[in-house]
Amino acid sequence: MVNERAQLYTMEGIAAGLIMLLTTYLVLGSTSVYTPGDTHITDMQLEQVGSDILRVMDTPRNLTDSLQPNRTDLELIVSTTNGNGFYWNFTHDYLCNPKAVAKEISVECTDIQINASIWYVGNSNSPGSYLLPNPYSGGYLGIGPGVRVTHWIHTNGKPGSASSGIVPGDMRNEPQEVLVEVVMWKA
Repeated sequence: MVNERAQLYTMEGIAAGLIMLLTTYLVLGSTSVYTPGDTHITDMQLEQVGSDILRVMDTPRNLTDSLQPNRTDLELIVSTTNGNGFYWNFTHDYLCNPKAVAKEISVECTDIQINASIWYVGNSNSPGSYLLPNPYSGGYLGIGPGVRVTHWIHTNGKPGSASSGIVPGDMRNEPQEVLVEVVMWKA
């Protein structure tokens, strides 16, 4: 025979079933799938970090230095073609420094490789470039496309002459605007 307890158990079962269906719907509806179309977010973060690092490297550290007044780390590196100094500053001083990198970035510094090129105007007023040698990289070993960041800097000339071997190619030994180009990719 049917009594009140059976009706209560039936309503309780239906309510429990509805709660389980609603919970399943909410759980499956709220999960996010990381698709290849979303990889541009990491590339945008990497591009912003690289651009910020170049801007910081182009800021004078010491405005009262009598030997190198108002010269930035980036200008000194370009004017001396110091590839070791560039890669050390870029990666260790800024990219991998926990005090300098935003905590919200989703790219690990150890997963990033870089190559840097310097573009200039030569003695014959034709464009020229040279690659800063990277002692830490064996070439492109990445899993995806690279991100290119650039920054224009003003140089006051090279501290040597073409005959001394300091000036790369036919770069003029006078003040000019130079483009620093860094290609960054995930290893």
